[in-house]
Amino acid sequence: MTAVVLRWGGLAAALASAPRRAPGEEAAAGAAGTARTEAGLIERLRRREPGAWRVLFEQEMPAIYRYAYSRVPSAEDAEDLASLVFEQAWKSAEHLQDRGLPPRAWLFGIARHVVTEHRRRLFRAPPAVALEAFDTPHAGLEGHAEQMALAKAVAQLPRADAEVVTLRFLHGLSLAETAEAMRVTVDAVKARQGRALKKLRELLGEEFAQGL
Repeated sequence: MTAVVLRWGGLAAALASAPRRAPGEEAAAGAAGTARTEAGLIERLRRREPGAWRVLFEQEMPAIYRYAYSRVPSAEDAEDLASLVFEQAWKSAEHLQDRGLPPRAWLFGIARHVVTEHRRRLFRAPPAVALEAFDTPHAGLEGHAEQMALAKAVAQLPRADAEVVTLRFLHGLSLAETAEAMRVTVDAVKARQGRALKKLRELLGEEFAQGL
């Protein structure tokens, strides 16, 4: 399976059974075990140590690029915006705080601002989900059509709800990371996620959701 199949599959699983723990929460549950390691990296990033920033860039640049590409019309724009995200992150490194979360949550918060400002200047349109931002599935045409239908349904959600769905299920952020990136509470993320999944079931139909 390719990355896109796994990501869309996580959303389909959530649609099929709401009470089940959503992808990414397992990582959040084990956050205490990785918090000490992340704290050391965060301190090095705050001091602008080149080695720490090289690690951050190598680990998170692909995800930030995919996030940008899912919201702008070209790969070139996405590359420029992803680079701008890291430039702004470097300039504001002293503002990075240890909240017990990986630095990627902070980066996605910066990415949201950078992409939103770019879209406001050029398009003044709601965010969309571009499948081109993810790997092309190896499944047949039918599977691709299902993914397209799911993407179109996500695009019909209110802006904040669609943002939660894409961050949680397409980009793999945990509840806490999504809350940090969006500057809201975890409870707000849960509420938007629940509302979004309910609306997607209405748009797609239960049989479609369970068949993904």
